[in-house]
Amino acid sequence: MTDQRDGGSGFAPMPGEPAPGPGSPRSAPAPVANAVRLMFVRAALGVVGIIVTLSTKDALKAQIRKSNSVLDEEELDLAVNVGLVIGIVFGIIFIVAYVLLALKVREGRSWARIVTWVLAALGILSGLAGLAQPAPAISRVFSFVIAVVDLVIVVLLLQRPANEYFRKRV
Repeated sequence: MTDQRDGGSGFAPMPGEPAPGPGSPRSAPAPVANAVRLMFVRAALGVVGIIVTLSTKDALKAQIRKSNSVLDEEELDLAVNVGLVIGIVFGIIFIVAYVLLALKVREGRSWARIVTWVLAALGILSGLAGLAQPAPAISRVFSFVIAVVDLVIVVLLLQRPANEYFRKRV
């Protein structure tokens, strides 16, 4: 038998745990649940992006050399390494932010949805800008894929069921 505290699952919650209800992650509508999944995918893509960036270091160095012939070898190495470190640091920040935001979006936190829109918009703009920059083909394709994932996250979080979900959580 089920009681009113079991959330329809047929099982009572563990002692000390709140009963599933309107505030539980399971009650998120499909667009929100899918956006959260994509946010975790986006974080994983960030890890892959760091690996891709590191693996294309030589190509990046060659392109900087081609576009900036006044740099000597030491200055060129410094420019590449500084660029890589900055890219990796920002990549890690975005990865952590997406994971934390995904957890808060799943909880129905309106502020997290807004911050996600801002980060996703930055990701879309960055992806589009990355297409215009001279870069290895794999980096350009990867930038495009990330921009598309960010766009889908924004669209999912703008749908009517998502709006209602976040309105009820305020």
